[in-house]
Amino acid sequence: MRRLKKLKLSTQINLIFTIVTVLTSFVFLFAVTQVIRETRIQQNKDQLNAYFNEVIQMPALSRPTNHRYNGYVVYQNGRLLYASSNFSEVLDNQYTTSRLYQMFSVRPGFEAEDIEDGNTYYFRFQRRSDSDFVIVFTGDDYLSVTNTRFSAVVLVSLVAIILLGNITILLWSRITVDRVKHLEGEVALLTKNNYKVPIKMGGDDEITDLARTIEKMRREIELNENIKQEMLQNISHDFKTPIAVIRSYAEAITDGISDPKEAKIVIKQADILNQKVKQFLELNKLEYLKDPSTFEVIRIRDLIKNIIHQQKYRTNIKIKTELDDSTYFATKENLLTVFSNILDNALRYAKKEIKITLENKKLTFYNDGEPISDKFIEQLFKPYEKGSKGQFGLGMSIVQKTCEHFNLQLSVRNVNPGVEFIIEPL
Repeated sequence: MRRLKKLKLSTQINLIFTIVTVLTSFVFLFAVTQVIRETRIQQNKDQLNAYFNEVIQMPALSRPTNHRYNGYVVYQNGRLLYASSNFSEVLDNQYTTSRLYQMFSVRPGFEAEDIEDGNTYYFRFQRRSDSDFVIVFTGDDYLSVTNTRFSAVVLVSLVAIILLGNITILLWSRITVDRVKHLEGEVALLTKNNYKVPIKMGGDDEITDLARTIEKMRREIELNENIKQEMLQNISHDFKTPIAVIRSYAEAITDGISDPKEAKIVIKQADILNQKVKQFLELNKLEYLKDPSTFEVIRIRDLIKNIIHQQKYRTNIKIKTELDDSTYFATKENLLTVFSNILDNALRYAKKEIKITLENKKLTFYNDGEPISDKFIEQLFKPYEKGSKGQFGLGMSIVQKTCEHFNLQLSVRNVNPGVEFIIEPL
């Protein structure tokens, strides 16, 4: 098997085709030979019957014409009247006329078979009286000739099938291998072309399907690369602002230009920077959140109540809940991040009320804020997408990616009035 793998694909195909064809042909030849032999035996009997009818219809004392594969003997009054000139040739010297007389003088019926030295002989006879009868006979010569001809035809056909089949397979395999090599070259150029050049492949077979799948992968990689580049640019820009503020105030305080009390601004900007770093690390950790062995059954109601308790003295917005005992199979830390981000977003936009409901694993966060524009709904979970209040960040992107890891579907819709974020199992 290892040696076979080292061969070219076209060589493997031709080799396998030849082996299968030869084996199948031998089985076919054996089976057909048996069928044809039985047919030839019947044909031999039929031609013997025809010759027998010709012999017995001859006028009395007339000698029938000799036949290449058949012979005859005529007895009258218990004595040989005459016999065909090829008597011994047809019977291969296995019988004498007296032996035939002894065999058939007491045998009833119309036909008989006898085997001598592995050869089968066929007899037809007509009894005119107890001592007068005609015997017509044949051997295996007719079968040998026809079988030899048949075997030669089959052998030639077998060779022709192998040759034509290999030529056809060779041409087809070359075309197929060339297409595979072309696809291999296209894939090899992906990184060189930075995933910018589309992969094209004509046809409508499995290779074309493979090319389409690779092209789909290329587009996804290109999109991810673009998103990554855009996100890195946004992150660097997002970090520059608090860093610049911290630096400027620190220098001003050091130079005595600014009041030391303004260090609170530095602390606030540091907190902002710290929050952005946390979000970035959270997004990066999602790439490693793939081991189900770390997942556990978590009761959602407990997490929601914990998050609401943390917000108790931070807002005047009323938060109502209707929660059943539904559970998710996930990690507690990541679900806390998801629910916290959604609640933070709701607090940012809500006017007076937020309502969180959980029923049959369907978790809904409602706020009575202004509806989200249809255009922004489509881009809501994209990193650093600008919202209706000019907000940027990674929060909703983290929520969406985390839900995907736990086979949860996250959706958002406008209601009248307000907005709902819905989480439910796929």
